[in-house]
Amino acid sequence: MLAVNTTGPDILEPHSLRQEGRLGSAPRNGVSLFFPVGQRPSARAIAALLAAEPGTGSGGGVTARISHRPPDRDGWVELLANGLTFDLVGLAPALPAPETEIVQEHGFDGACSLEGLEAVELVPGGHIVGGARLLPVIRVLAGLAASLALKLPVAAVGWQSAQTVMEPRYFAQAIVNWLAGGAFPTLGLTALLRAEDGSIATRGLARFSGQEMQLEAAAGETPSDSLKLAIRVVDFLVRQGKLATPREIDSPRGRLLVEPSQTGRQVWVWRQN
Repeated sequence: MLAVNTTGPDILEPHSLRQEGRLGSAPRNGVSLFFPVGQRPSARAIAALLAAEPGTGSGGGVTARISHRPPDRDGWVELLANGLTFDLVGLAPALPAPETEIVQEHGFDGACSLEGLEAVELVPGGHIVGGARLLPVIRVLAGLAASLALKLPVAAVGWQSAQTVMEPRYFAQAIVNWLAGGAFPTLGLTALLRAEDGSIATRGLARFSGQEMQLEAAAGETPSDSLKLAIRVVDFLVRQGKLATPREIDSPRGRLLVEPSQTGRQVWVWRQN
């Protein structure tokens, strides 16, 4: 299993935890917080945490409070953050949240294993579930998840729509930087998957731009350079939004043609020279 460290880009290969029995349903739009067995928080613990530290800390800009708290045995609470509601489910003593398939990992010193971990899930609440793909909702969700990841004994963070898993501090730092105006955290909120021919395809980008992307391979280009270029293209697509017509863009690796597919669900990135 390949772990991607925080010191710089590396070759990204599809990584799956199938061998550990971690198969789940299709990607969802929440965040999975993985805890060692016996360390999932209860609703009471969440209430105490938010009462003591309602914000995310420096740069996050998200404050939260409990807006609905069923009996603790039900294992969930509704959180209100920046006027939006989110459900935190899988709390103790109820069963953990559903598992999800993981294809890529980031930020761990060694290979990540979810063996022996249980999930708590943060998802858009019923009132905003239809807007789960809207950027303002995603940003609040990410900021709230980053806060919880730092304040609770979280062992790993899963970004469901990309099917990625991240080391908690790596995730929180990337999110806080993004919310403060920094770069989009491509390596984590999307998965970049390399095919045998050297091309790179995204998973989870459509949540931000409405389309997934595939970057054409180039003869003689190192995997590191291909990855850096893919990150630049993803950043462009997130800022640009869904493309309806072809665009040409400049890059350190030459001019690129960015072309939407006929169905509009995919963007192909071709080399121009």
